[in-house]
Amino acid sequence: MQDVRVLPHDPKLLYRRIEAAIERARGPGSPRRFAERLLAHVVAELGAPAGVRCAQLYERRDGAFRRLRQEGEDTPDLSAELARRLAPPGSARSELPWAGDTAAGPAALIAVGEVDDLVMSLCFGPEAPCPDAERLALASPLHYAVLQHLRRRELEDVIEQAHAIQTSLLPSGPPAFDDFDIAASSRPARRVGGDLFDFLPLDADTLGIAVADASGHGLPAALQVRDVATGLRMGVERDLRITRTIEKLNRVIHRSGLTSRFVSLVFAELERNGNLLYVNAGHPPPLLLDDAGLRELSVGGTLLGPYPDTVYKMGFAHVDRGAALLFYTDGVIERRAPDGTMFGRERLAGWLGRWRDRTASEALADLAAALEAFAGGPPPEDDVTAVLVRRPR
Repeated sequence: MQDVRVLPHDPKLLYRRIEAAIERARGPGSPRRFAERLLAHVVAELGAPAGVRCAQLYERRDGAFRRLRQEGEDTPDLSAELARRLAPPGSARSELPWAGDTAAGPAALIAVGEVDDLVMSLCFGPEAPCPDAERLALASPLHYAVLQHLRRRELEDVIEQAHAIQTSLLPSGPPAFDDFDIAASSRPARRVGGDLFDFLPLDADTLGIAVADASGHGLPAALQVRDVATGLRMGVERDLRITRTIEKLNRVIHRSGLTSRFVSLVFAELERNGNLLYVNAGHPPPLLLDDAGLRELSVGGTLLGPYPDTVYKMGFAHVDRGAALLFYTDGVIERRAPDGTMFGRERLAGWLGRWRDRTASEALADLAAALEAFAGGPPPEDDVTAVLVRRPR
């Protein structure tokens, strides 16, 4: 067997072996399940080069410890000794990691979690003794790596929950509304994004269309855009002027306390006859292309959130036969080429002209491909969302 002093005196080798053990123990389940998987990998990675002959896992319940599992050589149970040695949970005195002599011989103890409810013991062979300080030098980075892994996994779980919430807010598919051809797509820059699109049937003759973009990325943006979706679904009514709905939503967002953040929003009410009423709250103007040319829908007001008393104006347009109406977020026009050039509104308008007479779903698939080709491969820096409404001739 190699000298147990090898790993503590070779930190890079120690860290690589600890990382390998944690990586192999990854998987679903609670911290306890992770720790149970980790035992065997700790013995495999640290056994020969560090003299770890056994790893045990203990759980504290009602002040008493019980051994859950052990890997490696058979070693005496330390349950009673741990109960005497370790302070109760919540104690201001932190005792782990620890190294010293036990009933099982030389050992080191680490916590699996923020409190000492799960404890792992590493038992060392007596044939190659070393100071407790060196055992502690081995146990401390393992203790830290386990805690960091559990914290990271907890954060990932929160993000996955936010992703599930956000996904549940998005429509399952485009609405069937008269003979309009409608498609939508959204790609977050991260696992959780700050973009939103929604379709709100107001009555048999009117469809509400919303596209929003919260500032920033990740979880805070996703939570704020969730509030926008909830507010619109609860507040929009057919007989209520949409300017009043947007002004009320603006006050709600302002009172949320996240005044350092903001939301851009365009909300439109599309009628079966093609009439379109809309409010643009600081959002990139939707593009309406018909036989008369290109029009930007920019009437409205400033971003939602910063100013509670903002007054919004309502804009009017008409979606003629053969027209195409494109809603989008700034992640579309701000997608960058390798030289830093942005895709831009002019290039987007040119694309819309070429795809005006194709189906909405085909057009958005081509837009996604065009953005990828323009960027040259790197993932988007911002969320990319688009909604296309076509009215066949």
